[in-house]
Amino acid sequence: MKLILVICALLWTGAVGDLHAQERIRIGISTASLGFLPTIVSERKGLYTKYGLATEHVQVACAIATNALLSDDLDYAVCTGPGISGAIKGLPIKLIMTTQDKLGYLLLVKPNVQKLADLRAKTIGISTFGSQAYLTTVTLFRRAGLEPGKDVNLLPAGDNAARLQAMDAGKIDATILSSPFDIFGAKKGYKVLLWSRDHVPLTQNAVVVTDKKLKQSPDQVKRMIKGSIEGLKFLREHQEESVAIAAKWLRMDLAIAHAAFENYLPCYSADGGLSDQALRDLIQYELDRGPVKKEIPLTQVASRDLLLQAQKELNVR
Repeated sequence: MKLILVICALLWTGAVGDLHAQERIRIGISTASLGFLPTIVSERKGLYTKYGLATEHVQVACAIATNALLSDDLDYAVCTGPGISGAIKGLPIKLIMTTQDKLGYLLLVKPNVQKLADLRAKTIGISTFGSQAYLTTVTLFRRAGLEPGKDVNLLPAGDNAARLQAMDAGKIDATILSSPFDIFGAKKGYKVLLWSRDHVPLTQNAVVVTDKKLKQSPDQVKRMIKGSIEGLKFLREHQEESVAIAAKWLRMDLAIAHAAFENYLPCYSADGGLSDQALRDLIQYELDRGPVKKEIPLTQVASRDLLLQAQKELNVR
């Protein structure tokens, strides 16, 4: 696993100060995108350092992140789907907070498409089967009375950039993406048919840790939560600086970063909260697509005591 992370990981080290006095932690994210900006902002602004943490962000696929947590190659993973599904299956992992409590996906289509029904018998681009983008796509079409695999075709086509290229090449007719690819798509004549946050009420990005971490290092976990909550607050109170951080991190034109950030801002959590309803929705979402049809207690998938303590100490709840 360590070899895999060394080969496929992209590291962003942003902690400042005396690193010898800091605890080093590794935070896994699946891609460089605005969906993962909150913890990047916390790192770049020294908000983790404030709590004695020297952070590294590691780019690693969600499918690998859970195993990396269990093998101690990662300390934290911002990855909701595999976190929930793994916990439901009995893996010793828990969600501890959310950084993005609304879906940030959009459905990009060609100009002649007016409604989801117009995509019957068409091919829709997704990232990979089992990803949250895939699950969101399935949910959107089922709610419109179209069954994926029967009424519409789903084609794994890679990351956001690759899916946009697949539309240009005529391999797919529409695709689920995240901003700023709506902006790039508009320049090619495509349009946004809908935003998933208006149709599928699901948390997109949550922080996942192992039961071992919660038992052995609860103080560190709470400090990580505090730094992350402060990053969420910073995003809202210092939007221009947050946009500048995003533009530099993503190597994106500042004007495009600003427009994309405005699209994404409603999706970020205000205080990291994981409500009972949000957890029930995530659990049901997973149960609906799998063979398991039993009652899953919320405590099996989430541990919120440290989050509540952190929120109280920061006066955000």
